[in-house]
Amino acid sequence: MPIDVVQIPWDSGHRGQRMGAGPLHLVERGLLDCLDSAACVITLEPQGEPPTEIGTAFELHHALSYTVADAVRAGRLPLILSGNCNSAIGTISGLQAAAPDEPVGVLWFDGHGDSNTPETFTGTFLDAMGLSTLTGRCWQALCATIPGFSPVPDASVVLVGGHGMDNGARSVLAASEIKTITPEALRTGHELPAALASMRARGVSRLYVHLDVDVIDATYAPANAFAPAGGLQPAEVFQAVDLVARDLRIAAACVASYDPAFDQNDRVLAAAHGFLSLIAAAHISSVQETRTLS
Repeated sequence: MPIDVVQIPWDSGHRGQRMGAGPLHLVERGLLDCLDSAACVITLEPQGEPPTEIGTAFELHHALSYTVADAVRAGRLPLILSGNCNSAIGTISGLQAAAPDEPVGVLWFDGHGDSNTPETFTGTFLDAMGLSTLTGRCWQALCATIPGFSPVPDASVVLVGGHGMDNGARSVLAASEIKTITPEALRTGHELPAALASMRARGVSRLYVHLDVDVIDATYAPANAFAPAGGLQPAEVFQAVDLVARDLRIAAACVASYDPAFDQNDRVLAAAHGFLSLIAAAHISSVQETRTLS
């Protein structure tokens, strides 16, 4: 089986509620048929009691790190379905543990900045710090407990979207080396290739591609309660993924933050399925090409 579909049906310490319903819905509504390949579905659940937002999140990061590392060592592609974006911490940890000498780049599609720290944020949502945690700006002690984790250098991270970010995230990104590509800049066709070239120059040969579905323009289809207007069309996401797949090896991918209750016409469902199908097809093609050459 060349693909592992890993479900994490949790949002902020709650199972199957709000965006925690998204991973289950994506599979129940035909994801495996869309992948057109043999796939194994793995569902991760916390064992600790009682569930809490931070404790449950980091317990799941631990489990996900082991799951991703096992998949990569076996030559399988991990496709993560997560209620929260911070699952990326577990995914990146697993990629690093499986191949510590291969730098990992991050392509992060998101309607927000996800770059707050406790010092810049007045809200209550841990996911507002996803990218800051991944790049070592906060929650360092807890991250150090996750097998394989090492902060991703700013210059190996590209944020696409971010049109709905708050001032705290904006200030952190402005002081960082994280490359931010707005929806308008993506449409010019120049900034993403340049960013990928910069990653290659740093020795990055594999990529984690993260799709927070609220990067999709909320006027096209709202992905969740937080989705901002002014984002990307699904076709624009697909074009970017196609470009990336021809330039770098996609080692893992994620669909996060999908709340089916807001997707009245299944437009986000179709976009998520399409995104995952593109990445799965690229992986299978790469495996077949490698076998042919060998």
